[in-house]
Amino acid sequence: MVGKTTYSSVPTAADLENNSNQKKYTVNRKPEGLVIPKSLCALMAIGALLLAVLVGLLVFFLVPRCSEAILPQASDSRQSGDFRVSDDGLPLYNTPSTIPDGELSKVYSTARTLPDIDERLPRSIEPTHYRIQIKPYLNNLTFHGSIVMTLNIKDETDEIIFNVKNIEIDKPSLKIKSAKSDKPLQIASQDYLQGERYKIVLDESMSKNIMYTLELMYVGHLNNHLQGFYRSSYDENSDSFEKYLASTQFSPTDARRAFPCFDEPSFKANFTLIIGRFSNMTSLANMPLEKSDQDENYKDMFWDYYKTTPKMSTYLVAFVVSDLQGYGSSDKLIKIWSRRSLSIQARYAAELAPKVLHFFEDYFNISFPLPKIDIVAIPDFGYNAMENWGLITFRESALLYNTNEPDVDSRRTIATILSHELGHQWFGNLVTPKWWNDLWLKEGFSSYVQYLGTDFAEPSWRIKDEFMFSETNRAFAIDGFESSRPISFEVKNSRQIKQTFDELSYAKGAAIVRMMNHFLGEETFKNGIISYLKKHQFGNADRDDLFETLNKEAHKKGSLDSSLNVKTIMDSWTKQPGFPVVTAIRDVANKKLILSQKRFLFTTRPLDNSTWWVPISIVTDVNPDFDNTRPTVWLKNEPMVTVNLNMSSWYLINIHQTGYFIVNYDEANWKSLTENIMLLPPLIRAQLISDSMDLARANLLDYDIPLKLVQLMALRDKDIMFVPTHVAFKKLEYLSDMLSSTPSFGLFETFHSTIFKETYTLVNSNRDYYSDNYLGQRIRKTVMKWACRKSDSECAITSHRLFRQWMEHKTIIPPNIRDVVYCTAIRQGNEAEWQFAFNRYLNTTSVTEKNVLLDALGCTTRKWLLSRYLGHLVRNDSSIRIQDASRVFKSVCDNNIANTMAFDFLRTHWNELLSHYGEGFNIISKMVKSLPRFMNTEYQLSELIRFRNEIRNNISTASQAFDSTIEKVRGNVEWIKKNYHSVENWLTVHQEHFHL
Repeated sequence: MVGKTTYSSVPTAADLENNSNQKKYTVNRKPEGLVIPKSLCALMAIGALLLAVLVGLLVFFLVPRCSEAILPQASDSRQSGDFRVSDDGLPLYNTPSTIPDGELSKVYSTARTLPDIDERLPRSIEPTHYRIQIKPYLNNLTFHGSIVMTLNIKDETDEIIFNVKNIEIDKPSLKIKSAKSDKPLQIASQDYLQGERYKIVLDESMSKNIMYTLELMYVGHLNNHLQGFYRSSYDENSDSFEKYLASTQFSPTDARRAFPCFDEPSFKANFTLIIGRFSNMTSLANMPLEKSDQDENYKDMFWDYYKTTPKMSTYLVAFVVSDLQGYGSSDKLIKIWSRRSLSIQARYAAELAPKVLHFFEDYFNISFPLPKIDIVAIPDFGYNAMENWGLITFRESALLYNTNEPDVDSRRTIATILSHELGHQWFGNLVTPKWWNDLWLKEGFSSYVQYLGTDFAEPSWRIKDEFMFSETNRAFAIDGFESSRPISFEVKNSRQIKQTFDELSYAKGAAIVRMMNHFLGEETFKNGIISYLKKHQFGNADRDDLFETLNKEAHKKGSLDSSLNVKTIMDSWTKQPGFPVVTAIRDVANKKLILSQKRFLFTTRPLDNSTWWVPISIVTDVNPDFDNTRPTVWLKNEPMVTVNLNMSSWYLINIHQTGYFIVNYDEANWKSLTENIMLLPPLIRAQLISDSMDLARANLLDYDIPLKLVQLMALRDKDIMFVPTHVAFKKLEYLSDMLSSTPSFGLFETFHSTIFKETYTLVNSNRDYYSDNYLGQRIRKTVMKWACRKSDSECAITSHRLFRQWMEHKTIIPPNIRDVVYCTAIRQGNEAEWQFAFNRYLNTTSVTEKNVLLDALGCTTRKWLLSRYLGHLVRNDSSIRIQDASRVFKSVCDNNIANTMAFDFLRTHWNELLSHYGEGFNIISKMVKSLPRFMNTEYQLSELIRFRNEIRNNISTASQAFDSTIEKVRGNVEWIKKNYHSVENWLTVHQEHFHL
């Protein structure tokens, strides 16, 4: 283009789109009114530029620097009399502090952690004991504390650096003494450091191997971000007023919000807690209560003294001040705590917990080392649960179960999460990772053993069969992108640490633990784990310590060839991202099988030469032994290997997907496996469908293979086996999402409804909604969600009718189908259905139903209602709890008509959301990760990248979430380009044969 003419009066697309007042736009209209000469315009521009330069110079020389503005100065007014000591010996202000939650972060640099700051503490000092006295004031959102730390000096030093965050230290109260003298050491300086730290410099050095005590007083803030020591609110049915409690959440790096400490997992110490409370409340802590004393000056105040803990990390310390009610169990060691009105709903957890705890005691051959376990349901709680030693805290929906409203999903959630947290009492609490770079060492193990504990307590569920899609496939969905990371990688500050709490640490960690179990064998694996726990109990360990113990046991038992080493094998899985696709090609003439490996990626990228130590288990039609999952050959960190193969019709690799990889076969074997699909065990069917769908999505296999696999299984599976049916529906969901806005969507819906017609009919004919048949109800939920998608289907019409009957006649909807009925009716209905459901959310006492309603409210097709729903996320008076924000946002993202609306909301309200939800629990990251489901256009990708770039300097803990989300959307765009027409063509060619 030679030149460009700009017309200021040309309307933009937005102008035309929003032209509600019917304004007429005119192009090339002659100018009217005052005309300014060009020379005068130039002079005005120069003047404006000079003025801007002058303002910049004034700002530079007169405004304080960040280091001056952020850090409290020595002349702080608290040192001149505002900060005094109360009668109980704790610090007190003349006026109780009501500093807003965000203000402390502005005053103290602790909240301004930059991604590249190394927060690690020096190793010259080691805490051995903390004596913490703390008293919360629930009405004014503060707490007062005093602390005495006992310090062992490892190397001579004149500095003490520890962690604090949003805590105001009374500097005059600071005293440091040697065990050899009562005379306090002289303090040269003390102040806050960047990176959530506090530094004390002494006039003289502290001597090596001498014990010192450090004591001080402080004031903290009961925040509303559910981190550190925070306040939670709730209602009881019998009361007309709001109640408060104070609880803790210290993992991973928030103990420093409640008391000054060396807040790293390797700094284990003993803790003695003294908790102040009013007479109408009780307190709980890690250890049993030793005594309670009435305050000498305040008759309504009591001090609870707790026994000293074993050596433990700061993130496992916990205490609760509340009027919750306890519910006993069959084991006097265990008690469940909840709101009084919900205490009956603690029964299932009270029955389950002793079974699982004793199972783990037997499995690990180590008795639970503490004298009690309190398990507490907290109304506001960021995670599902937290494994604090002796005081496990839960969100209510992850612990409480209404036996009068049986729902298999709720029971499964409670059983698996409770098993997970009890598994942590050994993996994480008894033996703690040295640093957060090995988070998977506790989270991966607990995610694995939760299936063992649940299977023991609920054997009829056969829940170990679900591991493949619940854990392995969940990890694949993240690890199959270039933006993935190793599960062991260096982190150096709180912001980086919090981002490691993702699917990789949990699901991939669990998958590689399971892989070790299978290539070592159960006996070797179990004995190695027991040795590891006993060797490092009450201490810390890293992955090399684990690998060393397993390697020793494996060589002793002969379960691993002496030329192989567990560390060498597992380093390839922990120190690099991703996983391999193993390609198997049969050499018929020589009866050989050629195996090769390369990194699997859903998107096309430059060649990646990563290799792994891959355990290869093989089964063939000649000897179909599907129980032996031990490897018959290894791909030893090499690209290719050739093995002998004895088969007639088919062969299969990676039995039950016990190895963390997927497999692609030669075309002849794929066809043979497809033809024999119903002769293979249900888990193998699921594995083949999962692998083939992922391979086709990555453009490594023609969609003809997975679509025929699903078709044949759907038409021939008269028993409707849960796992393969669930996996098939889940994998078809991706196709549905990609096709939902294309001309081929109707054809795809016809394909699905045709091949699963008998499945729909069989499930619909069984109306026993209250049965406790776990597998039967799980199948029903899986199938009904798809059967109700069409507005004119029998399922959709029935669901809407049931919902209207509930609205008009209070007819109860069976809990096992509530999620499908609620969503379907709200999608089919209007404002009346939506508002009824929202009012129900406000008034129901069922914590399980509240979650179902939050999911269903995002199903409406009325955009203005969705806009109202999203608006609750940034309202200060919102009835939606902070912990549920990401759930609400995801429910809207999962609605294909509202995905763009959700993205626009996130973009418009980014700063508000960051301020409202903070950096804890990855709430904002979860919102970002919810975006890509229906995003598959170049425009959507470019807007997402543009948004990420705009907030790059204010991205908080969501940087990894953006990387992953952008790559997923890029993968969706690539899929449309490379696979859409082939899938469309397959559906068109085969539409007359869907039923065959």
